[in-house]
Amino acid sequence: MHGIHLQLACLAAFVGAASPALPAIRASFASPMDKVFLEGPPPSQTLSTWTVSMARGEQESFQLLVHADGESLNALSVENSLDGTSHLAAKLSLVGYVRTAEGDPRPWAKQEPPTHIGWWPDPLLPIRPFDIAAGQTQPVWIRIESSPGAAPGLYKGSLRIRQGNRRLATLRYLVRVYDVTLPRKQQLRNAAFMPPGNLFAHYQTAGGMESPAFFELYKRWAREAFSQHLGPTFDMLMGWNQGQVRTDITAGPLGPTSDMLLGRTPGHLVWPVLGRNGAYDFRYTDALGDLGREYGMRQFAIAIFDRETTWAQQSEAAKAELAGFIRAYSENLKARGTWEAAYVYNVDEPPENQWDTVRNNHQLVKSIAPDLKTWLCLNQPKAVRQLQSSADILDVYIRQYDSSGVEEVRKTGKQVIWAVCVWPHEHPNLFIEYPAVDARAIGWLTYRYGISGFEYWGLNQWGENTGNREWANFRSGETKTRWRRTKWPWGDGWLLYPGENGEPLASIRFENLRDGFEDSELLSLLAGQGEKPRADQLSVSVAGSIESYHTNPSDFAAAHVELLRRLHSSSARSRHRAR
Repeated sequence: MHGIHLQLACLAAFVGAASPALPAIRASFASPMDKVFLEGPPPSQTLSTWTVSMARGEQESFQLLVHADGESLNALSVENSLDGTSHLAAKLSLVGYVRTAEGDPRPWAKQEPPTHIGWWPDPLLPIRPFDIAAGQTQPVWIRIESSPGAAPGLYKGSLRIRQGNRRLATLRYLVRVYDVTLPRKQQLRNAAFMPPGNLFAHYQTAGGMESPAFFELYKRWAREAFSQHLGPTFDMLMGWNQGQVRTDITAGPLGPTSDMLLGRTPGHLVWPVLGRNGAYDFRYTDALGDLGREYGMRQFAIAIFDRETTWAQQSEAAKAELAGFIRAYSENLKARGTWEAAYVYNVDEPPENQWDTVRNNHQLVKSIAPDLKTWLCLNQPKAVRQLQSSADILDVYIRQYDSSGVEEVRKTGKQVIWAVCVWPHEHPNLFIEYPAVDARAIGWLTYRYGISGFEYWGLNQWGENTGNREWANFRSGETKTRWRRTKWPWGDGWLLYPGENGEPLASIRFENLRDGFEDSELLSLLAGQGEKPRADQLSVSVAGSIESYHTNPSDFAAAHVELLRRLHSSSARSRHRAR
């Protein structure tokens, strides 16, 4: 496995040795790309401060590490203060832990034996007083968000560690905002599944899935996903799902839960489209489309074919239902000016015996609406050559990009998206037991290869955790959780965790993935300012190829700062020429 590094740019404070009345703690800063284990020692090398470098409109994170020396500590709290709070916001979270075991699925184990078995950091829990056992280290996650109106400059912040009324340590940090603005409307065509049936099954919102209460819950989660640059554009506006109905705790199949059907059986209509065949109600999809466009959503799925159903098994009734649905939806979307962004998701990862079904499904869609696009996700390199003419959007896995020959297809102008999943399992990937730098690298590689966007198969495929609201103790000082793995490797299929009262909780992996996507957007911004050679050179410096990208977090941190400096200089030159 790639090495997990601890960044050296951190400040350490040791308090308690001079005064026996105060407990001994060591506090320091660490990179968001470091995975800090509870049992791990605090950093041994330190510097004087931590500096967050960011553009306006950007989010950046870092970690405060608190280590208990000699004795256990209870009811510790962290208070934050930051200049410029009208345009800078800080969100503090406790890093939570999930417990891995020897027999857990690890398809990479033969090539990379596990580096650690036990408690792994991932969920970001709501901040509250916390406990630390003697000799252990508890990270606190700090996410800084700069508004588009933030004035460029250097802002000062401080973090105070307290136990009751006693201040144990104070650490200071800086936030440098560059004269660069990250556009709110995202250019990457990223996409994820976030099954609404899973959300409903967990929270059991009063009034059912048709209720305004559930709709507000779903919008809250969609906003969190879009703010992390991976909106649920696969199923957020999808109203027809041919997949087999699955249980609430099934993680993997893309079919609907029974709740999503809203009692409309037989048939394949699903939430958020209301009404019935011939009398559709698009009020929810209209509102969700507006929400997505706030973030620059550039395309979305409206229907999906079943992976198991062959063309010969397609009933005429199902074809007629799909045709009627597409025609009605197209009228609605054309009236709103968003029809060109719609597509149909064809058979997911079709095995070779389903390739003819893929071709026929594609032709069926074109016979209904010639200008409606189809999306095809492939997990066999040879399928690209055989099926490229039966898709408008090709979706391949990052580690199969070179062997599939899809680069030549991309050069013809066809849209290419890429993804990670349980297979291929090689780096980069989003497993909890992989280094966090993998997630950061994905955005840089996406720019480096000229890929249109990234897709992920699940933000909330929680398996048997669905409905278990006691997976974390949100009121105690404990950060070890009772989260259980699904049948897939740890983390595969979820980047968000369900908090109390419908709160979406991010993960370390999602935060780092977002940072990489923001870097990709900034690289595109630099390229668009006539500095493409510089942007390309910078991306190659840390992400030369899929098989060879940097694994040291400090390299990506330095590249991020250099990117901001180049954008700042480019903007200054443009203003000078304008005068």
